[in-house]
Amino acid sequence: MTHTNLTKILILPDAGPKNPFQHQMIKFLITHGLVVYPGKKRKWFSIYAAVNNSKPEIVYFDWVHSFIIGNSLLSSCIKSLVFCLEIIYLINIRKLPIIHTAHNIQNHKKKWLTLEHWVYRFFLRKCDRIRVYSEATKDEISSKFDLDPYRIYIIQDVPFHHYYPNAMSRAQSRVTLGVDHNAFLYLFFGRIALYKGLENLILSFISMAKPESYLILAGECLDRKYLSDLQKLAGGHAKIIWHEGFIKREDVQYFFNAADVVVLPFTRIDHSGTVDLALSFSRPVITLKTKAMTAMLPHQDALLFEKPDQLQHCLVQVTKMNLSAIGLKNFKTANKANHADFLKLFRMSKS
Repeated sequence: MTHTNLTKILILPDAGPKNPFQHQMIKFLITHGLVVYPGKKRKWFSIYAAVNNSKPEIVYFDWVHSFIIGNSLLSSCIKSLVFCLEIIYLINIRKLPIIHTAHNIQNHKKKWLTLEHWVYRFFLRKCDRIRVYSEATKDEISSKFDLDPYRIYIIQDVPFHHYYPNAMSRAQSRVTLGVDHNAFLYLFFGRIALYKGLENLILSFISMAKPESYLILAGECLDRKYLSDLQKLAGGHAKIIWHEGFIKREDVQYFFNAADVVVLPFTRIDHSGTVDLALSFSRPVITLKTKAMTAMLPHQDALLFEKPDQLQHCLVQVTKMNLSAIGLKNFKTANKANHADFLKLFRMSKS
């Protein structure tokens, strides 16, 4: 009996060139001889159309919540029904294996969670292989969705220092951003969204800020009212600097190289690409304390908060710490990522 390796992979949904995680994964797979087709996004039946256009041998899903959650409960039910029918089509008619990365266990907006839970459970139980970022997440999803843990792989992303330029010095970056050389700079970087706890960050910073302290909030916001509310909360504070909008790939280095510490005050986190990005730029990270974060960053446990009211203490505590030593350990953590195991995830054969 002969075995032929499966090499044609359909990637869904296509996150586009702005998403470095998916970009790097696709590049890695192509470099190792696999043929990759990013699926085009349509309003309805995206999966069906992409499969029939590309005729893949494996279907890989990143984020599936957009296939399930709509603007209303009715639209969510319709989308979920279509999604389930398309998954049945993949499994029962096209006989295609499904691989999935579980980035988030639930949607960030916490909309229609009961519906999402059951549809996501149906989907996960149809997957041949599931990829997560930590042992804690593996335990959680195997228990919550009654999954066989042997189908769940722990694989990190390709480190972001292979993607983002990093040639600017701290001094050059601060001149570019208009921050004093001797200032202590806190950085929030990433999409500005409700679940990220920015209200708490702004109020905590204002409460403890010293004359030499700055806070930069950099990233795109899709909700203009929410952005306006945050800016009103900041009250035009002289040491809070806004860089709203998508940050170009070549400009990311200015923000991270200028910063003393990256602050990600999430209210919930399963995995964060911005945490990984901070590690690749050798920066300490203040963020929510979870089992996954504790396991990944034990050397900077004092910068992980369990409750929102502990954030201000972390903002003060970090000014007294050896940030260079923490940053070096964080870079080593990013650099030792087991991203080569992507090949194990996609290595399948047919008789």
